[in-house]
Amino acid sequence: MYNFTIPSQLKAWIDRILVAGKTFKYDANGPQGLAGNKRVIVAISRGGYYGAGTPAASMEHLETYLRGVFAFIGITSPEFIIADGIQVGPEHREKALAGALQAATSLRAA
Repeated sequence: MYNFTIPSQLKAWIDRILVAGKTFKYDANGPQGLAGNKRVIVAISRGGYYGAGTPAASMEHLETYLRGVFAFIGITSPEFIIADGIQVGPEHREKALAGALQAATSLRAA
């Protein structure tokens, strides 16, 4: 997470993959994603705690944005590996990284 949202390099990549006629199209019902049946795994690290129910949840614009982007192109079930609180302190960092590593090693094969 970079200043509550995505880094500019990731935004540039998103701008390049959201292409009308390639990854989405518009029809009478609105936008339709054309990239369905793709697997997306996103690893996120956040310095604080921004998950649902936390005091800073309203400032989280990374995971929510990416979920929206992927849904727009038809990827409705992206998988997120999240390490929260890595700047809170060493013990929080170690716990967050261990949890994220465990989540990554627990992913099913494609």
